[in-house]
Amino acid sequence: MELNELLEQIDRLKTEIDNLRPIDSDQERRILQKSRLDWTFHSNSIEGNKLTYGETKAFLLHGITAQGKPFRDYLDIKGHHQAIDYLLELIRRQKPLAEADVRELHKVILVEPYDVDAKTPDGYFTKRRIQPGQYKTMPNHVETSTGEIHYYATPEETPAKMSDLMAWYRRELDKGNLHPLILAATFHYQFVAIHPFDDGNGRMARLLMNLILMQAGFPPVIIHTEDKNNYLLALEQADSGDLQPFIYLIGDELLRSLDLFLRGAKGQTIDEIGDIDKKLALLEKKIDSHKELKERQSIYRKEKEERFLTHILRPFLSQLLFKFAKFNRFFEEYALVSSEGSRDLNFSVNDLEPLLQQISRFMGKITPLQIRYQWNKFATDKKYGLWCTLDIVAGNDEFIIGYQLNSEFNVLFQGQYDEIYSTDELSQYAVDLANKVYEILAEKN
Repeated sequence: MELNELLEQIDRLKTEIDNLRPIDSDQERRILQKSRLDWTFHSNSIEGNKLTYGETKAFLLHGITAQGKPFRDYLDIKGHHQAIDYLLELIRRQKPLAEADVRELHKVILVEPYDVDAKTPDGYFTKRRIQPGQYKTMPNHVETSTGEIHYYATPEETPAKMSDLMAWYRRELDKGNLHPLILAATFHYQFVAIHPFDDGNGRMARLLMNLILMQAGFPPVIIHTEDKNNYLLALEQADSGDLQPFIYLIGDELLRSLDLFLRGAKGQTIDEIGDIDKKLALLEKKIDSHKELKERQSIYRKEKEERFLTHILRPFLSQLLFKFAKFNRFFEEYALVSSEGSRDLNFSVNDLEPLLQQISRFMGKITPLQIRYQWNKFATDKKYGLWCTLDIVAGNDEFIIGYQLNSEFNVLFQGQYDEIYSTDELSQYAVDLANKVYEILAEKN
């Protein structure tokens, strides 16, 4: 469907609803109650709130709480419910959104200050105080689905960027050239791209997007928990410069809200969509999203492994084999061995490439990957032999290189795949291990 067709379909449904007005007050109250409940539940659930739909409903309608659920989860539900009241008051007063409203809305949704787990710039775990209504004081970058770091605006940039966003919103609102869907979806994305607060940015973005839609006479859009992956993927695509998938996603959800409102206005059921085609289309989207996510994660993993093999393992092994070769003259036999399943493969101690190709084939499939350098028939004792096994443990985000010298496993060094090691650092690790081999030989004599 082209964007113009989507906008025409949205406008047709809105016109059909407008033609039914005034809507029976009981019917409208029933529609709004369901919309508020769904909106509050799903927007919080996307952010990790543990309350079920039934528990959310029992709490909002009857004040009933369930045992064992975090108190903070109830505060988030309460705050979001009150934030919708705040939006409805802005709409009633026909008041254009101002930056002061954004900060006040943040106070409402977070209810009170609280502490969250955080990391210092040098990697230490700490606590961070969240102050409702105040822009962030520390960076709040996140890791994407591919494992890369996505950088939001810095605390120093945030006030200016928020001022620019609000100025852009007011200009576009005054000009009236943008369809409310495009205005609301674009504002949502730009707000998330800034991430102005220490916490609550996702819920705030969805509230502000819906305020723009509701001020234009549309029902609120609800991003359902089961569609979270599609939602986050569309935001990542917008990060790369393509906003259209996100506009389409919000547009599809707006059609869903309009359809629900229209059925309610006609006195029909609003409890279930009852449209198998829509359910199957949503399932297909989820499956496609999972496939795409897995493909992107696989590509990123391959890139990390390649960096590890090229910039860490290759220079380290080159240095290690050079150092180990110095011991060869004390033995009549020596070999470099790696395992493939139940059989051993011998490699030349003078040519590293076949061994690296072997390691590359089994990265991520076998852990630990083992390389064994062995010496047999010592000069003064033909029965004496020595072996050193190198264990390469390849995790999702970090690696460990350890060794065994006729004994237990020991860690030699470990780190992230994309860490940068100097030649001197890698050479020193090789020297350290060679010294341990020497110590064993020295004890033999």
